[in-house]
Amino acid sequence: MAEVSLDAQTLLTGLKDEASLYSRVISLSTEELKLVKEAELEKATGLLTQKQQQLEQVAAIETRIKPHKERWAEIKAGLPPDSVGPFQTVLKELSDLLEKLIEIERETEDTLSKQIVTVRKIPAVAAEEQARKAYGAQKEKEKN
Repeated sequence: MAEVSLDAQTLLTGLKDEASLYSRVISLSTEELKLVKEAELEKATGLLTQKQQQLEQVAAIETRIKPHKERWAEIKAGLPPDSVGPFQTVLKELSDLLEKLIEIERETEDTLSKQIVTVRKIPAVAAEEQARKAYGAQKEKEKN
């Protein structure tokens, strides 16, 4: 590969670092989803802190490479043709990782929503059952 500018190298390194962090976030999110499905919400909450730390690192990288991203057209124009491939590879990887992360987060959200609905139904079901028992007991007294 021909020599690339410092700006291009900084951008490529930042994008690779982001991909690595997003891979870790996906691992944490996958574990979180498993815990949510098992109704282990305290443990799942602990993973949220870890995910937040990883995402804060992504934000720091974004801040660092933002000026380079804004100059992407200029940087790309100055790249030797054989140096564009690594950028395309890491950008595709980031796209795939973000798609997977969104999928996992949506599934987690759906699972939590269903659990909330179930928890809200429990008092209503219990009250209905209690009413049926009371009504049934009243019917029994009337028969006797």
